Formats: sequence, structure tokens, C-alpha cells
Amino acid sequence: MVVDKETALYEWAKTNPYLTDRLLFDFLEGNNGNCSISPIPDAASIKTYVDGSKIVGYTFAFNVIFAVSESMDGANIENMLTVRKWQHWINEQERLKNYPDFGDRAQVFKLENLGNMPSMATRYENGIAKYQFFARLQYHEGA
Repeated sequence: MVVDKETALYEWAKTNPYLTDRLLFDFLEGNNGNCSISPIPDAASIKTYVDGSKIVGYTFAFNVIFAVSESMDGANIENMLTVRKWQHWINEQERLKNYPDFGDRAQVFKLENLGNMPSMATRYENGIAKYQFFARLQYHEGA
């Protein structure tokens, strides 16, 4: 049976208390505070065992839209600090071993941020920008 890993990831990510708006999956509207989680293509498997089981990575991005400022009013720093809270939340979930439930045949064993800070991925002409960071789950999938 195929487990819907996207729904599991989405439901788990919605528990992040630092989200600034409702969380969407693989879609990001251009309004201040809108949040999204998006899967990122990754290798089919990290390691395959003789019995057919394998270690798999599931990479994803947390994205958010924020209004940006061309002055030193602190808005851009506040944006970065907000997204860093999301990264700290990822670290806390790893510490607690609180992972999305990928079903009986896929046991998640590791969650990690793939960078030490978020970045402004895109700045748009209307005074808003997309901030993002990447994370990866690793799980063992049975044959």
C-alpha cells in the first residue's frame, strides 16, 4: 500500500506554532504572511539493502511571503528572525523525535535543516519577498 507522504508531511508541518498564516502545500500566494511547504526532488534512495529495503530522503522547503523594507526600520530583520524560529522548530522536532507518520513500512529516523539560516529566495517589484529554507527527512522503507 502506498502511503500519502505529502499529506503526512503537511499535517505534521501545520503544527509549527510559528507559522504566520495558514499553511498551503506546494502553492504560495503573494500576500504578506502566506506560508507553504513544498517537496524538492531528491535522489530516489540514499542506500539500498540486499533485502530490497532502502534509506530514502524526503527534502522539502518551508516558504513564506513577507513585506520587505528599503529602510533600516527592522522589518527585514524581523522577517529573517521569524523564519529562523521555523528552523529552530525543525531542530526541536528532531530532538523530540517528532516526525510525520509515513506509515508502517516507512520509519522516519532523522530530520535536519539543510542550511544554517533561511534566505530571501525572490524579491518581487510590489515590495514583497519570498523567504525559504530547506530541510530533509530520512526514513527506512521496507521491501
